[in-house]
Amino acid sequence: MSSPAKRARTDTEAGEARVAIAFDIDGVFKYGREWSKDGLRALQKVTEAKMPFVFVTNGGGGLTEASYASSMSSKIRAASSLPEKERTDVIIDGSRMVLSYTPWQSLLAPSLAEGAVLIIGDPKEQVLQVAHNYGLKYAVHYSDYAVKHYNINPFRGAREGGHSHTAVATTAVSNAEGAKRTACEGADDRPFEAVLVMCDPYEWYEAVQVGVDVLCSPTPLTVEFDVTVPPMPCHFSNPDVLWKSEHPFPRFGQGAFKIALKALYMERMRFLRIPQETIDERIAAIRQWGKPTDATFRFVEQRLRELAPMPHATTERFYMVGDNPTSDIEGTRRSNIVHKSTCTSWDGVLVRTGVYKSGDETNGATVVVDGIGDAVDWIIEREKGLRAATGGAS
Repeated sequence: MSSPAKRARTDTEAGEARVAIAFDIDGVFKYGREWSKDGLRALQKVTEAKMPFVFVTNGGGGLTEASYASSMSSKIRAASSLPEKERTDVIIDGSRMVLSYTPWQSLLAPSLAEGAVLIIGDPKEQVLQVAHNYGLKYAVHYSDYAVKHYNINPFRGAREGGHSHTAVATTAVSNAEGAKRTACEGADDRPFEAVLVMCDPYEWYEAVQVGVDVLCSPTPLTVEFDVTVPPMPCHFSNPDVLWKSEHPFPRFGQGAFKIALKALYMERMRFLRIPQETIDERIAAIRQWGKPTDATFRFVEQRLRELAPMPHATTERFYMVGDNPTSDIEGTRRSNIVHKSTCTSWDGVLVRTGVYKSGDETNGATVVVDGIGDAVDWIIEREKGLRAATGGAS
């Protein structure tokens, strides 16, 4: 297999090349609560070089792309080491943000717009706003479902009532509360069509319980396991098992929640004596998104093409600037396998300001640099060299 660099030179000779960059955020522009002083100048250089770019993160926090972009833009500008008069704005809007769940807007939401969808993730108001923005008319948050149907989570009632979840009730439910519960139980709930894990849920137990209930049956209040319907699709936006927080050691992330939910889903089916073949079919309906998955990288490619419409381009060179060999660089490695026989290539630019530390396995990164400023300088100089080597074709 020829290297991306060699293929880039050969393909560029044939005509115009589309060159674009995908930037990770955490560990590249942001280190914990601090933002890079070199970020703004790096983006200015990319803009001056007329290279389209997007930001790709396995996070999102339940924010809309526009909200995330606005907040990030102001923080990058505020952290810059440039004199105030030189801090010219760079366009960072929602179209340049690829959050962990962004691909769902065009690739999932249209087919789910009219069906009930269970949303797992917090903060509740934010993830529901994203779901509604994506056109999901009947998005149901896992905590709302547990509140509405009070006996789904026995621990919620115990916590709110200040008693043991196994205690025998000795007090009568008020007439008003009883009527409310009866009305909820008798409601004609729309059958669920999918489970979307958008962000990390605050309440793991409740999220797992409600999630497994819905995965087993689109009408979990009346049927425990529905063998008459196809497997329930379940989508996870972020594969990261661990993430770096303010704690000195990594904390469990959405990938860990997926492990827990998947294991308990299988255990629930075994308890119900579901045939192994059926269990395998149900588990196969679980789909992962986010870096380094093919689905997310193909979406990033399409977004970069939209930002750089070049109908006569004969080759494409994409760069991924990231700090994580198993996420950012793994995505580029897989992409080059997918594009092995095409004129599209990816190069991984690994920075030392995040997960990766000198001496670690680079997973085939094209180059390792100190930070975001050096990463952009390397890309620009490399492109100059490629154009010079091919007589100025670009």
